[in-house]
Order: sequence, then C-alpha cells, then structure tokens
Amino acid sequence: LLFNFVTIEVVHFTDTYIAIYITVEERWYWWPVPIFEVQETNFNTWWETKNFDRANYGMYVAKENFRGRKERLVFKAQGGYTEKAEFRYHVPYINKKQTQGFMVGFSYNRNHEVMYNTTDNKRDFLKLDEIYLQKLMVARINYEFRPKLYNVHAFELRHHYFSIADTVFSLSENFLNEKQNNNSLFSLYYTFKRDKRNFKSYPTKGYFAEFNLIKNGLGIFDTDNEALYGLFSLRNYWKLGHRTYFSTFTKAKYSLVRPSFYMLGGLGYNNNLVRGYEYYVIHGEHYGLLKTQLRYALLDNKIFNLPFLLSSKFKKVPLSIYPGLFLDVGYVHDSQLAPTNPLNNTALYSSGVALDFVSYYDMVFRFEYAINHLNEHGFF
Repeated sequence: LLFNFVTIEVVHFTDTYIAIYITVEERWYWWPVPIFEVQETNFNTWWETKNFDRANYGMYVAKENFRGRKERLVFKAQGGYTEKAEFRYHVPYINKKQTQGFMVGFSYNRNHEVMYNTTDNKRDFLKLDEIYLQKLMVARINYEFRPKLYNVHAFELRHHYFSIADTVFSLSENFLNEKQNNNSLFSLYYTFKRDKRNFKSYPTKGYFAEFNLIKNGLGIFDTDNEALYGLFSLRNYWKLGHRTYFSTFTKAKYSLVRPSFYMLGGLGYNNNLVRGYEYYVIHGEHYGLLKTQLRYALLDNKIFNLPFLLSSKFKKVPLSIYPGLFLDVGYVHDSQLAPTNPLNNTALYSSGVALDFVSYYDMVFRFEYAINHLNEHGFF
C-alpha cells in the first residue's frame, strides 16, 4: 500500500461528464526501526522465563517505495541471541505490463545455542558460550510472475551453507542426515498465490489460497540432507450480517521425503499453531490445521486525531476493535519423535475468546484466552 487514506469526492457531473477530486495521504517510507525482540516460538513461551539472554537487538532499516516504483530495500544488523546481517532488494515490476518482478537477498547468522531435539513437546537446547554451535549463510534469488490481477507464481533458488559443531551430533542422531560440520545445499521453492481479500493485514471478506512445493537438495553437491514436501493453506472470510464476520484458516503439509530434524518444522511456531498449545512444539513430516473464528466489529474503523503529533502521516489513527470466539483443531503425524513427544500423532483441539485491535500501518494486536484438550487454559 502507498497511502494511509484515500478520499474520493464528486465535484461536478452532467449527463455526459463527471469530475472527481481525489485526496491521498502518503505513507511514511523510511523505517529506521530499532530491533528488540525475543527469539522464541511466540511471546508466551518467552514470558514463562522472561530470559533476556534470548533477546535480539540491533537496527532494521527499510526504504519503502524506493525510486518511486514500489521497490523495497532492507538492511538489518542484529546482535544478541542470534547475531545476524541481512540485505534484501525487491523489485515488484520489471516489465511494462507489470507482470514480472524479482528479489535478491543475502543473510548470515550465528548462534551459541542450538535446538537439537524435543522431549515432551518441549525444545531441548545446547548452549556453549565459548563457541558458535551454528553458522548459517543463505543467498537467494526470487522471480515472480503475475499473469492476472489476483494470481502470483514465484520461483526461488536458495543456497544454504551451514556449519554445525560436532557436539550437536553427539546429542542428536537425526539432527542432520549427513553428519559433517560444513554442509552446502541448494533448494528450489515454487509458490502459487491467489489473493482476493478486501484488506491484507486484517481481511473481513474474500479468500487467500497458497501452495508451496519445496525441494531441498538439487544434486549439485553430494549431500544426504535432501527433502521434498508440499504445503497448502486456504483462508476464507465471510460477512454474516451487520458487523458480524466469520473466518477459517486451513493448512496442511505433506512430505514425500522426510527432512532431517534441522529442517523438519511443524506446529507451535508463531501463528502456525492450535491456539491454547502456545507452550508446545509438535514436529513431524505431515500435519493438518483448522482455525475458525467468529468476530463482531465493536468499533469499525473509527478515526482518532492526535494533534500533538507533528507529522500528518501519523496524527490520524484509525482503530477497529473485534471481540470474538474461536475453535481450532490440528494433527501432526510423525514417524520418529512420537515415543518421547505425546502430542505427536494425537488429535489437538481448543476453543476460547479473542479480542483484536487493528490500527494504521497494518498493525494488529490480538489477545486470546484459550482452553485445550489437556484442560490447560490461559491468556495469550
């Protein structure tokens, strides 16, 4: 999006002609943002320990609408738990029809701590302050093709170079299929997206479908760390009546070749979870997830003016408030970790109440109270 507000007024019309007056308020394009974040699966996991050793700090600088062509330039320098340097340059359009674009990026990060296994669906960590247990460099190039307004195809080639300390292999036999310190791996990603939502950051009508096919290992290097899996997700949004909305989120993963633990993933990370299980991770080669929510617009895009702010790009603050109810179900199938992780190969379900706040610059704050099938409940 290029503008915070767009106002269209009819100033004159006849049987033949119509004149309109359009007023726009541009967004802020330079974003030098200090980084202070906790590196956990979600905020609730960190709040259990409040351990600031797992914090990242630094500076994130983004230039939106670079060169006036909606290009995006990103620089990131970070210290703390994960020391990281990153650069990305995204060009959405490279042809006159605006159907093709590309992105290039490079990142380097290293850690003194590594998650090497899970026990009782909790993460097991190894930490050594004197050495870096993990170093990772990723170079990527992405090509996007948008033949129609709502459809996007993307192909991305990544080169991973990762260094793992010997100590990690002594604790986990399945951490990597090829147990060597330095590994080089090419990966190919294909993504298809169809987006018909009315608003991307907090939609109330429409749908968004996405399919991903990922191949780790292209036979360029002699490596056993190969995998092949697909991901599909579908988000649907309906307006049921006056200020009442219903939404569903469906996601599934299927692995044709099982990834090693280092690349396995699963449920329990950020928004990819059954709500009420924020304190758990459930890794596996296949999973399914269904999230549903009924919402009511208690406050619908109310504009507040903050005269003490000097910039016109910030003094108008839109705010929407949506209380609601939700019901989630999920399942993770795993062939290796289930003996020591009871939530693997088990039906997961939860319900609860939610309160969402939506404001400008696509900011969404969500507060939830959930209860899961273990009869555990809490505020998230």
